[in-house]
Amino acid sequence: MDPKKEEKTLKLKKHGGIMKRITILLGSPPYSGQDVDTVLGIARAAVNKGHGVTVVGSGDGTYGFLKGQRASGAPNAEKGFADLIAKGVRVDL
Repeated sequence: MDPKKEEKTLKLKKHGGIMKRITILLGSPPYSGQDVDTVLGIARAAVNKGHGVTVVGSGDGTYGFLKGQRASGAPNAEKGFADLIAKGVRVDL
């Protein structure tokens, strides 16, 4: 068994939980409000608890996944999603 999967399985057994699959739909552009921050926070919390997460970008929500997008003074959506993808979050556009 893959060591990462084994570690995740042990975490789930330790917490007595059953892993759930959570799908989040993002339809807002990255720097027009708090939607991206909310999606990042929910996805991060779910992954940290051992759940599987899929983020679906639709319409203007797809812009949050483009490289090189950065608004001054706003959280970096590109980095946030890259970190989540590295943790196993699936992204569908």
